Amino acid sequence: MSKDEQRRPTGAQQRTGKTPKRWFKPNTSGPGWHPGSWQGWLVIGVIVATIVTFVVLFRTGVL
Repeated sequence: MSKDEQRRPTGAQQRTGKTPKRWFKPNTSGPGWHPGSWQGWLVIGVIVATIVTFVVLFRTGVL
C-alpha cells in the first residue's frame, strides 16, 4: 500500500470516490514543491506575469 492509500479519505474523496488531484506536489529530492497539475502551472504563470508587469511599470516610470 502506498502512503496515499493509507490516508483517511477526505470530504471530496468520500463524495466522489476519487482522490482530488493536488495542484502542487512535494519534490522527490530536496526541499520544496512543484506544480502537479494545470492549475498549479496556472498559479505559477499568474505570479510570474504579475512580477513582470510590476517590473515593467516601475522601469517605465508609470508607478
